[in-house]
Amino acid sequence: MVVGEFTRETTLVVIGGGAGGYAAALRASELDVSTVLVDPHGVCPHVPWLATRTLADAARLVQAAQHAAGYGLALEQRALDMPQLRQWTGQVGDALSTQFERLCTERGVEVIRGLASFDGPRQLTIRDGANARLRFKRAIIAAGSVATAPPGGWPEFPAVTGPAGVLALEALPETMLVIGGDSAALETAAACAALGSRVTLVAPGERLLPEADADLVRQLERRLGRLLDRIIVCTTVTALGMVPDGVQVEMTGTAASVFGHVVVALGAAPATDGLNLVEAQVETGADGSIPIDEQLATSNRRIFAIGDVTGGPMLANRAIHQGRTAAEIVAGLDSVFEPRAVPSVVHTDPPLAWCGLTESQAVARGIPHAVHRADWTASARAVSLAQTDGLTKLIVDPQSGLVLGMGIVGVGAPEMIAHGALAVEMGAVIDDLAAIVHAHPSLSELIGEAARREGRK
Repeated sequence: MVVGEFTRETTLVVIGGGAGGYAAALRASELDVSTVLVDPHGVCPHVPWLATRTLADAARLVQAAQHAAGYGLALEQRALDMPQLRQWTGQVGDALSTQFERLCTERGVEVIRGLASFDGPRQLTIRDGANARLRFKRAIIAAGSVATAPPGGWPEFPAVTGPAGVLALEALPETMLVIGGDSAALETAAACAALGSRVTLVAPGERLLPEADADLVRQLERRLGRLLDRIIVCTTVTALGMVPDGVQVEMTGTAASVFGHVVVALGAAPATDGLNLVEAQVETGADGSIPIDEQLATSNRRIFAIGDVTGGPMLANRAIHQGRTAAEIVAGLDSVFEPRAVPSVVHTDPPLAWCGLTESQAVARGIPHAVHRADWTASARAVSLAQTDGLTKLIVDPQSGLVLGMGIVGVGAPEMIAHGALAVEMGAVIDDLAAIVHAHPSLSELIGEAARREGRK
């Protein structure tokens, strides 16, 4: 690559090598669009989730072992080797990065490591890696998001981290505080508690996972109540200070406490600082997010934005779908981003997933609806798995029977929620789900069971 004073030209530049940017670049290359991808770390669509999911997977293995005695299995004593777990995660990450880089090379996507900032509506500069300038016909901003800092900013000591920082520890601490009430907070708290820490969860809101329906969250809260030391809601952390035994935490409404480690999971903000979007003639909102239309275009019609930089919901699957759509629009196809059901998943034990219209959204918007539920306590498969903390629910139009949404809490929910997304996208009615012959015994047959239940308005 030529650097220095020369300016390169490309048809499309994708800023960000995460899930959405990677998907956009590969889709553009499939459509014969000359594409350059710019990211400080290269192609890394797995980075945001790999550390926390590894912890969650390890925790699930521990909890499965706890059920082993019921099957007549005597397992050896369990001990967590954090360096080995970290090594495993690194190996997986390296393998994924190698695979993604290879795909980019095979498909003609040029990957440039560095930070991009706009010099104008059709030009950008790359720094802190490759030093170059690019002139483009179209651009897709997929820069992702940055973690929200705790009160007073991130302190200068290693005992306060985000969720991914837990994996860097040499051993799990005896006590841990997790601050937040979103999916990342719950996943981290549940995993670390199952792996041996005494975990306290502090959430600033009135309840956990406010975006999910309360009846689904209650199923999860029952399990968390048995697993965690304490769950405290409507409480804000006001100060963090380093002490010999760990971190002293001051909170509203309660005495100061000391924890061996503190995990901050207060959500994220669009990572638009440093892009110099004013020069690009791209407008932003008060929170730094980039407004887009149904074709993902910004106020500069040559520049598109996808994923977390556009605001919530900040989901990788949403970013991937948006990335592919944006690439198709750049290639001249008449594509739009208008899904009816984008699944949200919380990888706890039990996991929770939902898509389409939730019951709380229907109530808030005054949308007529009926709710069909199937409790897992009467499921033969759930009982045999000792996984009866579960619920399957459907949100249905009471007149037409159209399936508007689905929610599932219970083992296998991340995979089974695809039934709901398919039903909503294809315009299925409740009788369609009731007529499906599911495998028996299985957890998926609870979808049909819920469909056969009389709905409640």
